Amino acid sequence: MSGMDTPALLEKARHQMKVGRYDDAISVYDKVLEIDSRNTEALENKGKCYYYLGRHEAALACYDKALAIDKNLITCWFEKGYTLRKIRRYDEAISCFDAALNIDPDYAFAIANKAYCLNELGRYEEAAKLFDKILETSPMNIRAMTGKGIALREMGKNEEALIFFNKAIDLNSINAFVWYNKAIALRNLGRTQEAEESMRIVNFPRGSLSALTNHVGREQ
Repeated sequence: MSGMDTPALLEKARHQMKVGRYDDAISVYDKVLEIDSRNTEALENKGKCYYYLGRHEAALACYDKALAIDKNLITCWFEKGYTLRKIRRYDEAISCFDAALNIDPDYAFAIANKAYCLNELGRYEEAAKLFDKILETSPMNIRAMTGKGIALREMGKNEEALIFFNKAIDLNSINAFVWYNKAIALRNLGRTQEAEESMRIVNFPRGSLSALTNHVGREQ
């Protein structure tokens, strides 16, 4: 790599990331940072590499260094928040997503991930409102439908939750995560047989013909 300038090194590192050679990419980003310790692209992408390697604290350290240089790096705030969410530090993650949303209030990825964190924290009404915001602009968003369904179910609104789970299933009939959450709502309503049929799809997503055909528990 001797003689390579910063743009060439960054391009090489991006290629290493693309093919999953994260340790090699980190080495190249380190070379960039030897040339320019304030290169935020290198710091942020080095953080991503550490995340993909499961080294979450190292990833967070890279994001913090980048944000100390430029606090308006919206994707860096998101990546930091996403990493914190994955290690279940939900309150800290929300703070990062809020920082991203202060830069761009319509940043869909930050809205969605903040909503997932709110669900995990039991703040279901707040989460539901954010999922509604996503569905206003992306009405086919299965994850937002499912998240809204979970929020409604946990607020005791199981019948309403089923509407959202069924909409999601209409778009992807073998999504085991949606069927699992639908089964919980059905069980909460005392509809045990339908819940059991939904759980069969969780375990055998292509093999439970009756549930797929009848779309168990479907609300008209």
